[in-house]
Amino acid sequence: MTEQWPLLAARGFDDMFAGTWIEGDDPDEIARALGADPAAAVPCGLDEAMREYEPYAFRELVWLGEHSPGWTHAITIAGPRLRTDLLAATGRRFLQVVWEPYGLGVHDLYYSDGSTAGRHSPTEIAAPGWPYHEYAAGLVPQRPGVIDVFTTGEPARPEGSLGLWLDNWLILAGRVSGRFIDERYLDATRCLYRVPI
Repeated sequence: MTEQWPLLAARGFDDMFAGTWIEGDDPDEIARALGADPAAAVPCGLDEAMREYEPYAFRELVWLGEHSPGWTHAITIAGPRLRTDLLAATGRRFLQVVWEPYGLGVHDLYYSDGSTAGRHSPTEIAAPGWPYHEYAAGLVPQRPGVIDVFTTGEPARPEGSLGLWLDNWLILAGRVSGRFIDERYLDATRCLYRVPI
């Protein structure tokens, strides 16, 4: 694994992580496309935003801001993952990575190449013919010696294939956007936006 997931887990995203990498440099413009009011956004660091952490809440809060040149990143703090249909309607490229230990574990990657939106299975990451295949070099859906342990009634853990798939999606998002998640990213000030569900 790269160091991305351990950094996110250390910040409290064990119960759910939904990160969306969105093409564009204007966070307020992207927030408006999602239905949020930029005038009501609250500038804060991630630690402050995490005081509102509530996966599956009946409200949606996203910590959204600059990621790299040409890209903005949104992390869902409360509520469900961001609606990608709203992003697809803007014609922007995006990638959405979801970790949900009380559900599927690692979700399919939700994506758009700017003209076509879709979902891609982590078991098909190396398959040719999908828009982000060129960024998947060296990423594999399975490795020899990877052992999967499933315990009935227990939440999924990012281990075995699930850990590999989560790591693959985070690496792919970093390659496409030009930046991996690191401490500097997580220590920055961004804005917390309330997005209508």
